[in-house]
Amino acid sequence: MLFSSLIFLWLALPLIWGGSWLLPRRWLNAFLLVVSLLVYAWGGVSYSTLLLGSIGMNYLLGRQLRGSKKKFWLALGVVLNLLLLGIFKYAAFATTEFNRLWTWFGEAPLPVPDLTLPLGISFYTFQAISYLVDTYRGVTPPQRRLDHLGLYIAFFPQLIAGPIVRYQDIREQILQRVRSWEKTHEGIRRFLVGLAKKVLIANTLAGINEEIFALDFTTMDPLTAWVGIVSYAGQIYYDFSGYSDMAIGLGLLFGFRLPENFNFPYASRSIREFWRRWHITLGAWFRDYLYIPLGGSRGSNWATSRNLLLVFMATGIWHGAAWSFLLWGLWHGLFIALERQRWWPLRGVLYAFLVTLFGWVLFRTESFTLSVQYYAAMFGLNGETIPFDWSFYWNRELSVVSVVTLLGFWPWWRPMTDRWGEILARRPWLKESLLTGALLVLFLLCTNSLVNNNLNPFIYFRF
Repeated sequence: MLFSSLIFLWLALPLIWGGSWLLPRRWLNAFLLVVSLLVYAWGGVSYSTLLLGSIGMNYLLGRQLRGSKKKFWLALGVVLNLLLLGIFKYAAFATTEFNRLWTWFGEAPLPVPDLTLPLGISFYTFQAISYLVDTYRGVTPPQRRLDHLGLYIAFFPQLIAGPIVRYQDIREQILQRVRSWEKTHEGIRRFLVGLAKKVLIANTLAGINEEIFALDFTTMDPLTAWVGIVSYAGQIYYDFSGYSDMAIGLGLLFGFRLPENFNFPYASRSIREFWRRWHITLGAWFRDYLYIPLGGSRGSNWATSRNLLLVFMATGIWHGAAWSFLLWGLWHGLFIALERQRWWPLRGVLYAFLVTLFGWVLFRTESFTLSVQYYAAMFGLNGETIPFDWSFYWNRELSVVSVVTLLGFWPWWRPMTDRWGEILARRPWLKESLLTGALLVLFLLCTNSLVNNNLNPFIYFRF
């Protein structure tokens, strides 16, 4: 169930939130677990058993991580979780690629598995692995209550698209947390701001972006190509960061404080900095559970570069079963490895933004061949081009959204808001009135957009 859908905004959320206040506190965790499973089942009942199986499997494995054989149980747990992810996410791709080689020898191709990717499997699998590893390391004790571990893995605000939460960060909150007006107020604000980023900006950009990427790249002119990839950079940022804001806001409504996931990544001055600002919880996961175990930066310069490339290969593959995702990960890993060299001269916002844009081409196109064609269009290497009909697609709404998109890439407005915040702090009633009014306007604009526009994609659902 999309958080940006009318049925969630006007029916599911009021019922869930209202119901949570009517129940005794001791029943709240059980209520949230049941609700989380129902919200997940809305997107695919058949795969709810997979989620329940993952919860039960990791609960039993976690209970074994105390004795002399805990290394064996940890290895088994990691393998089983990755196997589960691999079957549903990569089996079809692996079979297809194997058939390319197999048929080259004149053999009959193997049947390609027709499996639908379960929602959120990449996210809840990584959370389960982090629970097992942290329990093995002694960072957190094994969870004795199945319902508590189930709530950690299945908590609906972050189940489908993150942020990726560590068990150690939420364990105490599951046991005891405070629901207050301050958290509720902050949660509503975060949720509505995230909703506006998703509905008013990302969805609008998706309209023009889908039109551009449906064109023939071999006849595309440079202006159209650059507008297409910049609009995609905006779409994926406001789409994903908006959804993370909604998840954090929903968590606050139920007393949970989830980790931040974005911090103006396009304001980065290097690709290293970009990954400290973009999908923060995923970058931290790969750092702690793959990069550091591989040796991190403790070895030679070559070993560090190798580790970085391996980590970003895994990062790319995590995003999807396609060579383009692997190349996208290697693209980022290569520049991070280069930036660690003393002789590397490039730094700055423009440099990092351009590297990110070229990477998004690999991420957005469906094959390396299409990526090459798109790069050719960006640099004007196509011969005869067909101009894009901007007059048909460009309107006042898209103009306003485009300006807001570019201005929102960088936190240039913070000094201004800090100053106004100081002024309004002297008049709390005025501050609350203005904020409440602004949030109400955003909610009404989002509702109006959802009623009148059927385009409401979410990019990270497929991951």
